[in-house]
Amino acid sequence: MILQVALDLTDIEQAISIAEKAARGGAHWLEVGTPLIKKEGMRAVELLKRRFHDRKIVADLKTMDTGALEVEMAARHGADVVSILGVADDKTIKDAVEVARRYGVKVMVDLIGVKDKVERAKELEKMGVHYILVHTGIDEQAQGKNPLEDLEKVVKAVNVPVAVAGGLNLETIPKVIELGATIIIVGGAITKAKDPEEATRKIIDLFWGEYMQTIKKAMKDIVEHVNNVAENLRLEQVRGFVDAMIGANKIFIYGAGRSGLVGKAFAMRLMHLDFNVYVVGETITPAFERGDLLIAISGSGETTSIVDAAKIAKNVGGKVVAITSYSNSTLGKLADVVVEIPGRTKEDVPTDYIARQMLTKYKWIAPMGTLFEDSTMVFLDGVIALLMATFQKTEKDMKRKHATLE
Repeated sequence: MILQVALDLTDIEQAISIAEKAARGGAHWLEVGTPLIKKEGMRAVELLKRRFHDRKIVADLKTMDTGALEVEMAARHGADVVSILGVADDKTIKDAVEVARRYGVKVMVDLIGVKDKVERAKELEKMGVHYILVHTGIDEQAQGKNPLEDLEKVVKAVNVPVAVAGGLNLETIPKVIELGATIIIVGGAITKAKDPEEATRKIIDLFWGEYMQTIKKAMKDIVEHVNNVAENLRLEQVRGFVDAMIGANKIFIYGAGRSGLVGKAFAMRLMHLDFNVYVVGETITPAFERGDLLIAISGSGETTSIVDAAKIAKNVGGKVVAITSYSNSTLGKLADVVVEIPGRTKEDVPTDYIARQMLTKYKWIAPMGTLFEDSTMVFLDGVIALLMATFQKTEKDMKRKHATLE
């Protein structure tokens, strides 16, 4: 969660003073409220950004027209996020999003005054807005309304982060956390508090209870996945992999992105074990020749550069071991040996790779292949343990080959 403090004041000095206390208390974003902008103009945005360069500054313009112009004005004065009204014309919002993209800022659309908030939220998501705000205004609060019911519906309806505002305090914040709000906007409970710093700190403490649960849950889910991978390793695949390494003249390891980092870590340990090993892409990597082995790491099995390297290795007369989640992928079909490491858990698993990528319905705890990479890392460490036992190498033996110039 992100705590955004709404500085709905009219005095810039008072706003900066309270912002300083809120920042010390741990506030993540500082909002230049609409009243403050109306009183001080874009100067208020510029002053807040200059003073708090380590915080995101939200310009609560509540733009209703000329979205491109107003987003550009706010961006030029230092705003990181600009608010647009959800009741604005679609063109106003689309223009705002386009200019925001050009300037590297974000657009938050406020649903205050919108009748069908769920339907409008879906439309806004398609327009490319970055955040959607479920907001119960002060006048609505006076009538006994709150944002909770609308928040729950909107969070379920869209995939973009949802912000919430409207009389939130220590008593109501736990509920909006439970309902899935990403950005929690607090005004009076901080700005009118006797000690804004302490009030902010208490709210942040509520967040950290949830933060720790999230971290622990993610770690446990990842460990559970790795355990399942270990239990389902196939003997013939692992045996083929190890035999290929032992029989190779030179070993080349190739992976892209995080998979490449996993490959480099494995290459380092193989070097410690006296294998003739290289990482593809390094300046000192020699030519791949007949009798060499390429260990290609790709969760999808469709990464173009990895597939191309596998084709070259096969044409030269070498062997390819593919570590992938999909044995029927292009890489899997090229490889002499495939070690299947299941990747991220899916709510829906189409058989076609492109369909999988388009749907992207994955558990959020392990984004962009994390489960594959984590599992591959642990699996390869297991292979190192096997090789240590096979060649009777101790940690002391391996340390003799560890880098000494660092």
